[in-house]
Amino acid sequence: RVDRRQRQMCIRDRLKDKRYEQAIPEFETFNQKYPNSSYAANAHYWLGQLLFNKGELTKARQEFDLVVSDYPDSSKRSDAMLKLAMVEQKENNPAKAIVIYQKLIAEYPNSSAAKLAQPRLNSLKS
Repeated sequence: RVDRRQRQMCIRDRLKDKRYEQAIPEFETFNQKYPNSSYAANAHYWLGQLLFNKGELTKARQEFDLVVSDYPDSSKRSDAMLKLAMVEQKENNPAKAIVIYQKLIAEYPNSSAAKLAQPRLNSLKS
């Protein structure tokens, strides 16, 4: 318990101090050691976000996909769907991006992720 709590604090400190490079292996270790943690979905999401920002889109996609498929009740699921669609857009897969944006908007119509997805969807459809 203490080890997990210490890891969570360490990761939080790395993010707060903008030490993103150091946070990536911390998240990877956390996800391996504590796959059933109540923070698992968030940890996968934030790892995906850091990888996305680094341009490591394949790895980012895997993390976002895990949140969407394995954590249906997660508060990060809609955000992960948004990022998944953005990965598809960046990788020049507009058809896949459109499907994900539409699903996001249908499943989470009042979310901030849906509000961000709508203009992106519109731009792909025009």
